[in-house]
Amino acid sequence: MSRRSNDPTKSLRFLQISKLMRAFKPVTINGSPSRTIIKEVKDKETAEPEYFKCYKNHARLSYLQKYLLEFMRHQPEESIYLSLVVKPSDPEFPYDLEKLKINLTIPSKFPEDKTQRPRIVVLNDEIPRGFAVNIEIGFNRIVDLAQGVIKDDEIELVEGIGLTSMILTLDKHLELFLKQEKKDTIKFVKSKKKPEKAKPAPPAPKPEPKQQPQPTQKPKPRVTPQMREHRQQLIDEMCFKLQESVRLFRDENYKVTIPVLQDSVPELWKQNGSVDLMLHIPESYPQLPLGISFKNNFNENLVIKFCKEDQFEMVKIIKKYKMYEKNISANVRQYDFGSDSLLVILNWLTNNLDKFIEDQELFREDVAHPIAV
Repeated sequence: MSRRSNDPTKSLRFLQISKLMRAFKPVTINGSPSRTIIKEVKDKETAEPEYFKCYKNHARLSYLQKYLLEFMRHQPEESIYLSLVVKPSDPEFPYDLEKLKINLTIPSKFPEDKTQRPRIVVLNDEIPRGFAVNIEIGFNRIVDLAQGVIKDDEIELVEGIGLTSMILTLDKHLELFLKQEKKDTIKFVKSKKKPEKAKPAPPAPKPEPKQQPQPTQKPKPRVTPQMREHRQQLIDEMCFKLQESVRLFRDENYKVTIPVLQDSVPELWKQNGSVDLMLHIPESYPQLPLGISFKNNFNENLVIKFCKEDQFEMVKIIKKYKMYEKNISANVRQYDFGSDSLLVILNWLTNNLDKFIEDQELFREDVAHPIAV
């Protein structure tokens, strides 16, 4: 018995998640695209061939299972977040829904502790929030049924009581949940801050108040499970939509490639057709703001690739593009996008890249007028 519990590959949590991942390959795990995780585990095995041999039957473990074991070993108290795509299996499914996209939270003590319940959030934009809530409530009913909390005449579990059964049961009864009356929901909107009004204050007093608030950044905001889950949902939504255009770079940093859509953007970006940005998403986002910068040497490499000028001219061009980088970072920090959604922010930035490169004074004047969505 003790030998069994000491083997992480035999833990119920690991076994249930492994089975689920075989049935529904996750798009992301804990915010990282599965393809990125697989590459990182492969690289780790190449660099340290003995590393994963501490796990029983290590040769039979998939790359995602190895990641999962490492995560559970180093962060045993943390929830695991899987973003999944469920294609309705009913050939007569009456709704125009090609794929149900969900974020599944699996608490650290699941399934032994029945108070720690898995839950889902629906990520599909095309499903009105009121109907998405019905699906989420329906999944809660499935969890209750699987844990023996209730009997439900409308729902029949599919293939057991584990995580895979819960998702298969959700698929089977998706029509039941969607046809229910739309739930009323409240839309939370971030209160608009108007940094533009505060900035024109006399320049002398402004720097002093700006330096005094900085000690408030000493104590890092306490990250609650709800904050962590909300952040994860925003990241998963971004990864779902942008697919190959986004990847986890390091820790809280994601590399995102956005297309160049306007004629009025800098010439080198137009020639390249896209721009590589680095998103810094703090652990306590959105309590702490999103940071946007450029990938190291991105613009220098474009200058070398596309410019035929002499070396002195190239240095001037690089300086100009460095100024664009600085302006974008500053303008994103001060602009109120009216949403915490990473997709909304990237969409605004993509459609208004020519404005975000302006110096802060000109940018403030421009955003006082309607700006493209």
